[in-house]
Amino acid sequence: MNSMIGFAMKSGKVSSGTLAAKTSIIRHRAHLLVLSGDMSEKSKEVLIACCEKQKIPWLVIGNKYELGNSVGKAYRVALTINDSKMAKSIIELVNSEGEKHTGVVEWPKSEFTR
Repeated sequence: MNSMIGFAMKSGKVSSGTLAAKTSIIRHRAHLLVLSGDMSEKSKEVLIACCEKQKIPWLVIGNKYELGNSVGKAYRVALTINDSKMAKSIIELVNSEGEKHTGVVEWPKSEFTR
């Protein structure tokens, strides 16, 4: 699934970041919204409400580091796929395989940090 998002990014069919994703949804460019599981609840509610209003499917997958890695960035909490065929392929892939982890490890904070 990450490679499909990477292909969409290379072809210029991805809007990454919360503001870019919301703009893409409002301007009717988005065909799929992909959110990270560790996104803030308020931002998630706003983007999902926009998607439901526009009848755009959405997925919650992985964490912000996995999602960012799939588009070649440090981290991203939201992105949209702006191509209908790519969006359909990603939805089918997620439905057939389920959630898949890429092995990106987030280091836990030490209890000794001040």
